[in-house]
Amino acid sequence: MELKCQTCGATQPVPIHCGKPMHIEGDQLVCHMGAHCGAQAIPTHCGKLMQIN
Repeated sequence: MELKCQTCGATQPVPIHCGKPMHIEGDQLVCHMGAHCGAQAIPTHCGKLMQIN
């Protein structure tokens, strides 16, 4: 899985937390164990939030 800019197509790996890729919940990337375990802001590119591809 990767994060992708919907404007220009730039990509970067989805962060790993507790051995698994994080997922998007609202406006954050969250650990599969829940936000209490790990959460971080979704990266931006071209002024917009990246999306999981």
